[in-house]
Amino acid sequence: MKFKFSIIELLLATLICTIIFAAPVANAFDSKGEILVNAGTKARDNCPVTVVVTKDSPLYEVVKSCQPLRAISEKQSASIAVLPIKDGIELAFVVDGMKAWETRTYRIEVGTTFNANPVEFKEKSGAIDISIAGKPFSTYDYTVAENKKMWPNFYPLLGLGGAPMTRNFPMKKVEGESEDHPHHQSLWVSHGDVNGVNFWNFSAEHGFTKQQEYITSVAPAAGRISAVLDWVDHEGKKIFEEERILTIWGTPDCARMIDFDLTFKATEGDVKFGDTKEGGLVSLRVASTMREKLLNKEKGGTILNSKGGVGAGECWGKPAPWCDYSGLVDGNTVGMTIMDYPTNPFYPMRYHVRDYGLFTANPFGLSHFIDKSKDGSQTLEKGKTWKMKYRVYIHAGDAEKGKVAEAFANFTNAPTVTLK
Repeated sequence: MKFKFSIIELLLATLICTIIFAAPVANAFDSKGEILVNAGTKARDNCPVTVVVTKDSPLYEVVKSCQPLRAISEKQSASIAVLPIKDGIELAFVVDGMKAWETRTYRIEVGTTFNANPVEFKEKSGAIDISIAGKPFSTYDYTVAENKKMWPNFYPLLGLGGAPMTRNFPMKKVEGESEDHPHHQSLWVSHGDVNGVNFWNFSAEHGFTKQQEYITSVAPAAGRISAVLDWVDHEGKKIFEEERILTIWGTPDCARMIDFDLTFKATEGDVKFGDTKEGGLVSLRVASTMREKLLNKEKGGTILNSKGGVGAGECWGKPAPWCDYSGLVDGNTVGMTIMDYPTNPFYPMRYHVRDYGLFTANPFGLSHFIDKSKDGSQTLEKGKTWKMKYRVYIHAGDAEKGKVAEAFANFTNAPTVTLK
């Protein structure tokens, strides 16, 4: 099997970790083993931060030993996730309670520390169960089946107190839920027209997004799934290749986060993403009780974007750095946000968001979103790549109480992090 984007290097790193996990290393780093975090203009809470240790760093050999690491400051002791990347290792942890302009120096130490929300993975055939704080969070299912499931997805997706944030159907039938659009499957990535192939719904000749290889890296602060996927037509002919990095953060259930780092690579030839509203580079089908228009046609949840648009009428097809969908689940108000990143090629994203619960990030459907004189199709030329980053933020309360604007600043205007 041919491995891609240094997956084999990452796999070897994971195997080495398993073999030498108990190998003795120094109990603490010297003065160079410090992480300096500057909050910048925003106060920070439940804010993921990362810093890269390159292969030429004097810390690299100690860090890759895979001993548990912690970051210690005068105000916080945090578990560090050690996440292999192509050019080194990424150290990741979650910052709590920093004031605007506050600076903290974290000392890196070998050892464990209390973590209230540790991330754990349990791998099984065709799927990875994900738990946070010892409770189920989601399952990443990467199986596919004709006219049943075309791509990997996350289901269930659980929020505050285990509240199901996405619709169960068609994975599971629940009395009282809507059963329209069986291709709307919790949380997934797809598009309805790629070189004329439908990756959105169960047409006669639909395509598949098939995961070829993957590795996992998990530690208390975060878990990561690094995968290579082929987008193929109905007969299995490859159209393009995707490198997908999924990072799940160890945060409270009032503020869960999944980061999507997607790299589309035109390995086979030009790739045209056609102008259609039927798609989403991040796609959600919210829980039925969260819908803006409930099944009984009464007013339900709220759709809100960062530009001040309220409701599907003001948010559908409109560009905005983030869009949020909130409503009642199990008697509590909860919500989900799709966040775009400023360096993405289509920033700010447009949203195919409906009052019946569909919620996707789709930059391509301009003839639908604006008028038929517009063409939103985009072509990724052979040999070129698109690098895109999105965050799905699952929160308690509506967008205001869930501090969506603050969480977006944590994502796109993160604290400055320096390795000393």
